[in-house]
Amino acid sequence: MVETLIPGQMSLDTLGWVYWDAASVRLDNAAMPGIERAARRIAEAAAGEEPIYGVNTGFGKLASIRIAPADVAQLQRNLIISHC
Repeated sequence: MVETLIPGQMSLDTLGWVYWDAASVRLDNAAMPGIERAARRIAEAAAGEEPIYGVNTGFGKLASIRIAPADVAQLQRNLIISHC
C-alpha cells in the first residue's frame, strides 16, 4: 500500500508508520507549489552574497568557508550522500 501524504493533513501516527514501518509514500500534488517556492528561495539564497550555513557554506568547523556558487549543487549532493 502506498500512502499519499497531503500537506497539513498528516498525523503523527501516519508519520510514525512511515518511519517505523518504512512505508511507501508519495506526495500529493498539493505539496508541489510549496516545494517549488522553497526551492526558489534556497536557490536565490545560495547565489547571494550573504553566507547561509549549510546552503552556501561548509558545515561544522568549515562553517566560515564560503562555497562558490558553481559548487553549491555539489555541496548539497555531498550532504545527501553523507546522510544516506
